Amino acid sequence: MDKEQFEQTKKQLITQVDKLENENKEQIKEYIESLDEKGLEEFLKQNNIQISEQGIQKEQQSSKPIFESILNNEIPSYKITENNKAIAILEINPLSKGHCLIIPKQKTTIEKIPKTAFSLAQKISKRLKTKLKPKEIKIETFSFQDYSAINVIPIYKEPLKKQKASEEELKKLRLLLETKPKKSQINGSTKIKSKKLPEISFRIPY
Repeated sequence: MDKEQFEQTKKQLITQVDKLENENKEQIKEYIESLDEKGLEEFLKQNNIQISEQGIQKEQQSSKPIFESILNNEIPSYKITENNKAIAILEINPLSKGHCLIIPKQKTTIEKIPKTAFSLAQKISKRLKTKLKPKEIKIETFSFQDYSAINVIPIYKEPLKKQKASEEELKKLRLLLETKPKKSQINGSTKIKSKKLPEISFRIPY
C-alpha cells in the first residue's frame, strides 16, 4: 500500500477499535498507531481483516489477556527486570513518572500473587526512590482481564494523572531503572516465545 492508503487504513482501523466497548482497546489502538507500513499489512493479514469503503470486517473468537501477550513478546513493552515469578515493566500510560507494573508470569488471582512478585515490587520501589526521588511510593494490587498484577506508583508533588508517555521518555526511564537479574533469579521462568503480531481478540462491528 502507498503512504496515503497506509494513513487511511490505520485511521479507519483505529476509529473502528475506538467504538468498541472493550477494556483493552486503548492498548490495541496504541499498538496499531506504532505500526509501520509493513507491520500494518502483516497485522491485517494475520488477523484476517478486510478494509473497504464500507468499513472493517473482523470476527475473532479467542481472547487472551494483554499481560499474557506482553509475557509472550506479542505486544512490545519496556521491561526493567524480572525474577523467577514475575517481570517488571514501565506503564505506557503512567499515573506518574516511573509508574511500573509487576506482572506474574503465571495468571493468578490477587490473593495468590507470588511473594517473589511483591519482592520485585519492593526492589523496583527502592530503585525508583534512588533514581527519581519521589515523596513516597504506592504499591497496590489490581486485576485486569482477570489477570492480577501489582502497581508501583511514585508519588510527587503533582497529583496523579494518567497520560500516555512518549517512546523517548520510556526509553530514557528504562535505561535509568533497568537492572540485569542474576541467572539464579529467573530459573524456571516462563519461556519467552519469538515475537509475533498480536491478534485482535474481539469482534469489530461494521
